[in-house]
Amino acid sequence: MYKRVRIKKLGKKTSHRDALIKNQLRTLFTAGVLRTTTPKAKVMKSKAESLLSKMNRKEISLENRRRLQTVLGNPELVKKAIEYSKKAGASVRIIKTGFRAGDNAQMSKLELIGFKTKKSVKKVVKEKEEVKDEVSKKIIKGIEKKDIKKVSSKRVRTVKKERARSRSGLS
Repeated sequence: MYKRVRIKKLGKKTSHRDALIKNQLRTLFTAGVLRTTTPKAKVMKSKAESLLSKMNRKEISLENRRRLQTVLGNPELVKKAIEYSKKAGASVRIIKTGFRAGDNAQMSKLELIGFKTKKSVKKVVKEKEEVKDEVSKKIIKGIEKKDIKKVSSKRVRTVKKERARSRSGLS
């Protein structure tokens, strides 16, 4: 009989499931937000809350720090997670966002409440995009009109590909 199974198996083997959980916990504690399917989000919520409760003690033992490091991987990430856990409203929230286009799986957003992300990274990315735009404008101005006419006069031929008539594509 198959009673009282406590582990959500997520259709994966144990090693794959453990790797998935570790990777998603790392992204959750680095970004503060994670978009995934609802069953995975429920598993991640329980795992993240258990980690937060282990970190919420006044003094964290060396054993607990090492366990956190095996899950989170990076010692800087462990420090960041410990600082977050000591806040008053440190918890995890699931928000259902809709359904995925390909297989219609229910998607959810998992987020750490009150987690602050670095906004400076976004500013750096915008600055890089602006520099790229300026460079591309200078390059376009440098090209002579004759060169543009030569390029536009050449036609690109599209190659028509036939669809496979069977699943194997042989017949």
